[in-house]
Amino acid sequence: MVMVLVGVAFVIVTERKGLGIVQLRQGPNKVRVKGILQPISDGVKLFKKEFLFLYFSSKIMYMVGPCICFVCAYSIWILFPARLARHQFELGVLYFLCVSSLSVYGVFLVGWVCDSRYAFLGAIRAVAQTVSYEVVIRLVIFCPLLFIGSFDLVVVNNCGFLGVLLIFEVCVAWIFVMLAETHRTPFDFVEGESELVAGYNVEFGGVGFAVLALSEYRNIFFMSFFSGVVFIGIRRLFPIYLVGEIITVVFITIFTYLVICIRGVLPRFRYDLLIKTCWTLLLPLFLGLFGFFLCL
Repeated sequence: MVMVLVGVAFVIVTERKGLGIVQLRQGPNKVRVKGILQPISDGVKLFKKEFLFLYFSSKIMYMVGPCICFVCAYSIWILFPARLARHQFELGVLYFLCVSSLSVYGVFLVGWVCDSRYAFLGAIRAVAQTVSYEVVIRLVIFCPLLFIGSFDLVVVNNCGFLGVLLIFEVCVAWIFVMLAETHRTPFDFVEGESELVAGYNVEFGGVGFAVLALSEYRNIFFMSFFSGVVFIGIRRLFPIYLVGEIITVVFITIFTYLVICIRGVLPRFRYDLLIKTCWTLLLPLFLGLFGFFLCL
């Protein structure tokens, strides 16, 4: 959990510097050498700020929303299939799907308690987008699991299933659905600067904003890890002690950089086209693919 927190903090700075390179400008470069200690500076600044409450909002509900997002974000990392783990979830994939769906309540509560039209519209967008793509993401995940025959991430990681070669179309769709599920560019409609002014978390600052940002980037981290486990099976390819874990971390880093690069090169699409693509294209397509793989 601590390593995920530290990693998320440095990924935020890496994204800022990477986008600066894409846009031919400098990112954070004032704190120590090339801004390497910028996450520490930002963390101290955010946690030292006063946590302000809106006058017409409930203080309890104002704090519960970010807490739900944070708990859902970090409780899911107990599924990490480390060799020294003393526990093993036989239904780990189902646990992941259940916990990820619960985070919708935190997002909606954050937008609703802000008592702002912009925040509420951002929350409605987030809920509609997440609920829509949760249906498709289950079909996409179940397609490779049909060949593996287990919901346990330890078993899946040991199978060495090269889904990226056998079912390439599912891997491409997974990247598309993953970006929509984590609200990342080009599907970051919940944070549209031009029409929503940062979206559902517009009224949160200090600790509240830090918790929401950590939760969002944790989703990217876990989705990157999940992609390597389900579609590649990293440990079977690298069965030597601790080498599999190191390669897993390297894959998470590379996949996270890919998500950052996508943000730098692609524009934001239209929201109605995103929802229409989900219900009229992806859902019928993967219902057919799931039935075809089931018959195999």
